[in-house]
Amino acid sequence: MVDYALVMAYVGALVLIGVSVRAAGFSLTFGIDGFAGRAVAQLAAMAVLTIPATMWLASREASERRATPGKRLLGLAVATRSGETLSRPRAFARSALKLLIPWELAHTAIWNVFTWPGAPSDGLNMVLFALTYLLLIVYAVTLFLGTGRTPYDRLCGSVVSEPARPGGLTARAHPPAGSGR
Repeated sequence: MVDYALVMAYVGALVLIGVSVRAAGFSLTFGIDGFAGRAVAQLAAMAVLTIPATMWLASREASERRATPGKRLLGLAVATRSGETLSRPRAFARSALKLLIPWELAHTAIWNVFTWPGAPSDGLNMVLFALTYLLLIVYAVTLFLGTGRTPYDRLCGSVVSEPARPGGLTARAHPPAGSGR
């Protein structure tokens, strides 16, 4: 939630910038009634919101700390299965599968609901919303099955764990009973 709160703060900044630009009399108006206008608007929103958020999260997980601010607060880190720091491309792929794709599926469906009402979009919206919810459900359910790794972690060969001292990643070690520690 910490990471998404930071992303929402970024969204808030974008809204303030947009409102300020609009209040100053600047406006980028184009027809969103047609497919081309909606596509341009969708790509613009993706370029200023979803891609930067995805890249920011990925850059934190590919950093020396191997964690976003939220993961750091929880004492977690992301690494390869062998305990190495994720490469930037692998971290971006992980974040894209986790955030970018579900978010853009939902954005497209919501965009269609508000700008293309009526029968032509109903089937498409149902498919987009169904895919979005299916991905979220699969991601949540896989946390409780087998090794508890999500599909994006499995596909990217990554694990989320507590950092060991020193070196790779391990689960937190608990001292044996009666050890006095």
